Amino acid sequence: MSIVTVVFNGAATLERTMQSVFTQSYPNIEYIIVDGGSKDGTVELLRKHEERLDLWVSERDRGIYDAMNKGVALCSGEWVALINADDWYEPDTVARVVKAAGRQPDINIVHGDIWIHYPNGHKKLKRAKRNGFLLKYWEMVLNHPSFFVRRSYYQGRPFDATLRVSGDHKWTLAAWLRSKEQFLYLPEPLANFTAGGASMTIPLKRVLSEGRRVSHDLGLGAFGTFIGQVTRTLLYVPQYLKLQFNQYVSPLLGKRDR
Repeated sequence: MSIVTVVFNGAATLERTMQSVFTQSYPNIEYIIVDGGSKDGTVELLRKHEERLDLWVSERDRGIYDAMNKGVALCSGEWVALINADDWYEPDTVARVVKAAGRQPDINIVHGDIWIHYPNGHKKLKRAKRNGFLLKYWEMVLNHPSFFVRRSYYQGRPFDATLRVSGDHKWTLAAWLRSKEQFLYLPEPLANFTAGGASMTIPLKRVLSEGRRVSHDLGLGAFGTFIGQVTRTLLYVPQYLKLQFNQYVSPLLGKRDR
C-alpha cells in the first residue's frame, strides 16, 4: 500500500495528516510526501519525520494535480491512496480497505464516506452519491479523500494537470464511464476533509468553464455538455446555501452527525 500526501505551505495541518498515516494498524505502508516548494516550515517538518517517511520531495510544480501525478509515479505499492495535507484518515482505514478489496481482481477503485469538518468545529458525514447523472453532469459527488486505486490502473491515466479544481472529477468520471463495476463502495467513513477556502468559494464561472472542459474531453457531445452546464448552474446556488447552512446554522440547532 502506497499513500501520497500533496502539500504546499501546509505546515499548520500536515502533522495531523502524517500522524493519521503513521498510526494506521496496517503494517505495510509506503508513505510519500510531495511538497510544492513550501516556505512556511513544511520542509522542516518533513525533515523532522523523514525517518518515518519512505520518500519526500520539495520542488515547484504546476498545481495540485501535477503534484498528484508526481506522487503516483513514485509509488511502488499495489494500491495507491491520496490524502492531502489538510485532511486525515480514520483509524484502521487502510486495513479495512485492504480486507474489503481482498482477492477481487475486477475492483480497481475502493472508496467510502468522509467526515466534513467546518471551520467552526461542526462536522457532518458526507456519504458518497453513487449517482451517474450527478457525476456526469454536475461535480465530483464521490469522496476523493477516501479513494484507494490500484497502481496499475493509474498507468496511462494521469490527472489532467491543466485543470485547477476539476481534475479529480474528470479522472473519476472517465473511470466511471469506462466501468462503474470497477468501483467498490464501503458505506463507512474512511477519511476526514477540511471544508473552507477554495472548497467553499469556487466561482460559478470556473465551475462552468472547467465543467465544459470535462464534458468536451470525455466526449459527452454538444447535448451532454449543454445538460451539464444547465445542471451546474441550477445546482450552484443550492449547493452554496447548503455549505453556508452547515457552517453557520446547523451548529446552532445542535445537529451533529454521530
